Amino acid sequence: MKTTRINLERLKKNLLEVGAVANAGSEGYTRLAYSPEEKQALNWLQEKMKALSLTVRQDRLGNVTGRWGEADKPAIAFGSHLDTVPSGGLYDGALGVIAGLECLEALKEAGALPDVPLELTAFVGEEANLLGGTFGSRAIAGLVKGSEDFENKLHQHEFTWEDVQSAKRSKDDYHCYLELHIEQGALLETNQKQIGIVTAIAGILRLVVAVAGRASHSGTTPMHLRQDALLDASRLIQEVNRLAVAANSDIIATVGEIAISPNLANVVPGQADLMIEIRGSSWAEMKGIEEQIRSWANANIDASISVAVEKHPMSLPASIQACIDEACQKQGKSYQYMFSGANHDANSMTALADVGMIFVPSKDGVSHHPEEYTSWEDIEAGANVMLETLQLLIEKYRQV
Repeated sequence: MKTTRINLERLKKNLLEVGAVANAGSEGYTRLAYSPEEKQALNWLQEKMKALSLTVRQDRLGNVTGRWGEADKPAIAFGSHLDTVPSGGLYDGALGVIAGLECLEALKEAGALPDVPLELTAFVGEEANLLGGTFGSRAIAGLVKGSEDFENKLHQHEFTWEDVQSAKRSKDDYHCYLELHIEQGALLETNQKQIGIVTAIAGILRLVVAVAGRASHSGTTPMHLRQDALLDASRLIQEVNRLAVAANSDIIATVGEIAISPNLANVVPGQADLMIEIRGSSWAEMKGIEEQIRSWANANIDASISVAVEKHPMSLPASIQACIDEACQKQGKSYQYMFSGANHDANSMTALADVGMIFVPSKDGVSHHPEEYTSWEDIEAGANVMLETLQLLIEKYRQV
């Protein structure tokens, strides 16, 4: 296949058009999962796909696909999501969808023939929401687990369990899946690299902790007689940080959520509830950190600990990484291999196909914020590497 290049001005125009579809009453870009804004953005995408004469489909949950090529053959799939966090940035998720759209348009302009089907997907509900993050891609991958409580949550969005089941796709539908995404960290910028080739996607382990103390009047309870739940919680937080640093690996641990009771200025806290999140590329190491946290808590404070979320880390296949590597070399772009600390729709898709991820730099590592920024130069580099990778994959799977 003849090598071609993306049209940056067209990509830019499309990304800014999607960015304009946002809740006008909030700072930055807000298109929450299942909101009118997300639905409007998905409708916008469908119109763009139809203009390219793609076969467009939207399942009962809202996932949108546009296929170029035969319907009954495995596809090279690619995409991301169009929803955002509240007051999010322009690039997270949307860039992957728009870059995928541009790759299709560039290939069509170059006179390419879809002898291996190409399929662009915009997954719904990737960001945290009532139905859980990466909901659309997990449904497509058949990873959503049913329960009475979950079905009640589905009904709040006017979905049914049958809708979830109908979204499930088969391994026979795919050769592989590719996703371009902003890094959401500062490693590429720090190392002055244009492209990140993702080797693995982080596992996530979240622990719910209730630290017990004794509520008492702050003015009449001397310091040596207090059982301050918040003070014990702060000691636990320090220990969590110490353990993650001592691991000297890609393990990270965070306490980003905490609440105290009764939460009054003149009462010693009687209980502190917090969430510990552990991420890393090794499940054994993550569970080891959990055990150390439990051991420390048992020895030093009065606390109960339960598991809220378990998502195992996922290594990505070397074969797709090699294609991205070759594409970077052909395009003359600097690159490095790296681990993804954030979860992505790509993680869900590993249940159905070989998966690859391409990262582009995030200025100052900022993401999920209005100041999220990736330069147009880096976007052009990333989109051209994605296009080159797709062409290499087409050649690879044409022979299958």
